[in-house]
Amino acid sequence: MGIKRRTRIWTSVGTAALLGGLAGCSNPAETPASPEGHQDLAANHAPAPTFSEGEGEGQGGGSGGEFGIDPAEAERNPVVYLIALEVMRAHYLAGIDALEAGERTAGAEMFAHPIAEIYIDFEPVLEAQGAPLFGDAMTDASVAPYSGESDEAIAAYVTNVIDSIDAASAFAPRGQISPAGVHARVLSDLIERAVLQYEVLATNPDAQEPYLDGYGFSRAAQRYAGNHLEQIAEADADMALDLGRTISAIGRVFPTATRPAELAGDSAALTAMAADIRRGADAMR
Repeated sequence: MGIKRRTRIWTSVGTAALLGGLAGCSNPAETPASPEGHQDLAANHAPAPTFSEGEGEGQGGGSGGEFGIDPAEAERNPVVYLIALEVMRAHYLAGIDALEAGERTAGAEMFAHPIAEIYIDFEPVLEAQGAPLFGDAMTDASVAPYSGESDEAIAAYVTNVIDSIDAASAFAPRGQISPAGVHARVLSDLIERAVLQYEVLATNPDAQEPYLDGYGFSRAAQRYAGNHLEQIAEADADMALDLGRTISAIGRVFPTATRPAELAGDSAALTAMAADIRRGADAMR
């Protein structure tokens, strides 16, 4: 990434923080707080592991920032490349739903967080793959809640980010396993990330941020399954059924963008389901 582009992104995010802080002094009930206040996955536990392309060959990430995504691995591994995109997408899906549910602060923070934690280091991967860049689109969405934009305008910015992620998905590197195997591994990772967040909630009943993070991963998994589960079923019908059941179970414990008064799931059972899905995804070729 060029120095000017990187500077623009960081400056815009910093401006959003300043706007949030200044506006918050006059209207703290409605104005989002600084994006820097968001606590996410690494604040509570280690990042969810990402896949290698072969069974039992280790992790795909681990040195690439808070979310365990290694940019160097993403440049050659389609699973890690797509996971990076879907983790970013998860934040925007959760953020817009939170904003529409009246949680403006939480929603705005979700838009800003993946820029620093993933995109800044991931943009060179997009450039290497010839994929369209979308840092400006993310910056526009992250700044909008702090600059007096309407909810409709913010939603349009978020839609632009989602569409940009869709476009970038088509530029994933080629790997050694089948597209169905790639998609199963991506879904398994999203499921595991959601379950890890639920484990935090099970032991920290007052925690709020992990709930919205888990909700975002659940929403991203639902969306990804809608696009790719049929292809997985053509390769392995049982795996597709297991994925569908597990994603439905995750959806039931993260039903809305706002945390319910009582949690509805069994953390141990969800963890076991996620482990079974990982083993099945690893076995696909």
